[in-house]
Amino acid sequence: MTKDVLTIDVNRTVIEAAVLMSQNDVGDLVVMENDTPVGIMTERDVVRRVLAVGKSTSTRVSEVMSTPLRVIDPEAPIKEAARRMVSKGIRRLAVIKDNQLVGIITVTDFARFLGKKTFSDYILEAMGRSHYPIPEAFEK
Repeated sequence: MTKDVLTIDVNRTVIEAAVLMSQNDVGDLVVMENDTPVGIMTERDVVRRVLAVGKSTSTRVSEVMSTPLRVIDPEAPIKEAARRMVSKGIRRLAVIKDNQLVGIITVTDFARFLGKKTFSDYILEAMGRSHYPIPEAFEK
């Protein structure tokens, strides 16, 4: 999970959210109301719920954020996080402990986790069996 989660107040505007996401090179912000996470604002929300329908960028985040916020406990198994994300069709899952935001799990976190080499990978590599050919046209 990513521990440093960017947040934005529920009363801020879409343009403020977009600027914050752009400045920090992130695709989402957890929306907070009185120190409580209540939703999430994503790049997709900006495109689909603001730009595509002609809303003003001065629209409040609360009007276009995704709710309810989908959450998981930090002690839950990674398999449970994956199950929730797939069953709900979401790409981000807030990690909440005692009603406080402690992190976020994204599909990028899963890719990073799955991309790590295991002990078996190192053995197969040493045995020369780790090569998975990629056609030259896709190597560029």
